[in-house]
Amino acid sequence: MTHRFLTAEAVVSALRPIEPLLLSRPHEARRAAAEALRVFPGDVAYAVKVCDRPDLLEALAEAGIRHFDVASIHEIRTVQAVVPEAVLHYMNPVKRLDHMAEAYGRGVRTFAFDCERELDKIAEATGDDRGILPVVRIAVPNDRAKLPLDGKFGCDGAEASRLLRLAATRGYRVGITFHVGSQCEDAEAYFVATEMACAAALDAGVVPAMVDIGGGFPTAFRGDEPSFVACVAAARRALDHRFPHYRGVFQCEPGRLLAAPAASVLVRVELRKGTTLHINDGYYGLLGELKWMPSVHPIRLVRPNAPSRIAAAAFALHGPTCDSIDTMDGPYPLPDDVCEGDWIEIELTGAYSSVLASRFNGFPETEVLVLGEMRAVRVAA
Repeated sequence: MTHRFLTAEAVVSALRPIEPLLLSRPHEARRAAAEALRVFPGDVAYAVKVCDRPDLLEALAEAGIRHFDVASIHEIRTVQAVVPEAVLHYMNPVKRLDHMAEAYGRGVRTFAFDCERELDKIAEATGDDRGILPVVRIAVPNDRAKLPLDGKFGCDGAEASRLLRLAATRGYRVGITFHVGSQCEDAEAYFVATEMACAAALDAGVVPAMVDIGGGFPTAFRGDEPSFVACVAAARRALDHRFPHYRGVFQCEPGRLLAAPAASVLVRVELRKGTTLHINDGYYGLLGELKWMPSVHPIRLVRPNAPSRIAAAAFALHGPTCDSIDTMDGPYPLPDDVCEGDWIEIELTGAYSSVLASRFNGFPETEVLVLGEMRAVRVAA
């Protein structure tokens, strides 16, 4: 069942919910997407892995998003069911052969790789179609990100050059991509990474058909994070330096930037132990990201009929499961009189929430409520 409210206070007043709720704000996704499309000088490909709910995909499409960065055949099927006209880019560097073949049959023509064997698999899955676009994933520094994503994918500069030459020799147009890490908090990381990618292409004697600067663009949790505009400008400065008058495809893959503002999580306090609050959702539910990025997400007490005027104190949050991993230590600032039965809204949780939720301990899937509240979203300076 789907309800529509304007605010979290309205939800609490009307429903007095005893289960956690995902408060969806599709209008925020539309706003963020429209702004990203306005300021980015190329193709904006939404990174589906951060949230694949159909209501979010539909909102992004309504705002004009046509390109989607997909990491599995399941995401491909999901996107095409909602946005049949979508242009899909299969950017997971390691893929099953049968999944690639199905993706190709479904119209996918962009495939990432970071080793020679994966390039061979791409050729086999696509019937040696030289019209596809293989894209080399180069490893770049991740030291300026809240969540580093290096170590699993990406080859060094010398290997990237060799793979670019190899693909070009085989008759492919070829692209290059990278990822600076999730929630990158230094715009210059995009300059460094783009410089490395372009240097590898120049060393290979190749002008890439696509330069994809990946994702990692930060959500304004605190308000002092670099803007999307600043990150893009840093990348473009490096591209223009290495390839003046570049005429290929310039692409980015924002995920959290578009999805995070589009939802919050409403939880209830089940027990207070000093400065620890036991709540009805946690690490195994919608709040997995709070474990790995503590003290980042804005949090507030929702008490419609008796708002607190007590000074804030620092709290830890514990989820409802029997597992001791299910803790989010924060600290999180809340009024010192917060107590059992109160509700808390954890904001900017539209990314990496519903996609990571499990049914551990038998907890059911969380209900989604659609809110119409309009709030400012900081996408660009």
